[in-house]
Amino acid sequence: MDEIVKRGFVTVGSPGGHRESYVETLSGITGLTRLIEPRGISTLRTLLAADSVLFATLEDDNAFFFSVAILRAVLGRRTVAIFMSPRRCFTPGFNSVVRRHAFRFMKWLRSVTLLSILPFYLDRRFATVADGWIYDPQFWDLGSRIENADWPASALAQDMKRQADGRPILLFLGGPSVMKGFPFLAELLQAKPAITERLMIAVAGKVPADQKQFAELVSEAGGLVVDRYLTDDEVLSAKLGATCLWACYDPSYDSSSGLFGRAMQLGKQAIVRRGSYIDSIASHLNYRVHRCTFGDIDEGVAILMEIGEAGAQPQPEGIAATCRDQSVARLRAALEDRDSAFAEATGGNVEPRR
Repeated sequence: MDEIVKRGFVTVGSPGGHRESYVETLSGITGLTRLIEPRGISTLRTLLAADSVLFATLEDDNAFFFSVAILRAVLGRRTVAIFMSPRRCFTPGFNSVVRRHAFRFMKWLRSVTLLSILPFYLDRRFATVADGWIYDPQFWDLGSRIENADWPASALAQDMKRQADGRPILLFLGGPSVMKGFPFLAELLQAKPAITERLMIAVAGKVPADQKQFAELVSEAGGLVVDRYLTDDEVLSAKLGATCLWACYDPSYDSSSGLFGRAMQLGKQAIVRRGSYIDSIASHLNYRVHRCTFGDIDEGVAILMEIGEAGAQPQPEGIAATCRDQSVARLRAALEDRDSAFAEATGGNVEPRR
């Protein structure tokens, strides 16, 4: 699909996490210039003067986003923003009420387009605070890199493979936390340490102080714990070398998952929380996953014993390309013509056809 060539910027306020990945991907498909810099008067002036502005992660910049979008609306200039968590508009509490009405106001502005990365088929209320939706860019950002790139195995990936010694590998990637379900994984290993006789458990990412005890449980059960920050090459090669990625998050966190997206693009198995948004998205896209009731030790152990079996292997079948084509079409429409192209891209058939 051709680029959307526009003059302007795709922007976030700081690097780190998924922000740089989003900026890289969105800049590549829109032709917009990358702008990663702290928010201030200089940045405000730059964005007000641009033909088009795309906020890659608006929740990182709430106050700044509202200021820029409203001022650009007065000037008649288009602003598009990627809305990471519309769910927060509907949680209990006064702040959620304020947030909900604020985004409904922004939705009313004709020159502002809000695109949720949580599909409307998950919760129809999202359509009241966003104009449309795309799939999380980390569901479809690897593209030709998967087909054409010869990614060298990092020392981390080589160590994982060596220690696995033919066993399938379950990878917990990124800084361990309660939100990511790390204590639950440790409890599974504590309940049945013999799991590691058939399954290599690798935990890679800087371990915070409050998770050290669980990291020790993983190590004692025979797992590999790499307690440090990882390079981008290490992250990619570790995912490629893994059999299954852990995306079974605590019920307090229900949003998108870049790890699930990468698993789907790479054709890897994934463990997700039963009933989560990711579970629903996987079902909608027909991508086979391991569904686990969070906190259910027996079910969790049974799932870990299945990892690597032939019958558990998912079939990607072009799902990432479908997500990409649909998402790029909606970004194109949002940046070019909200009233016609955007209505065509999002109206009537808002769910993917495969």
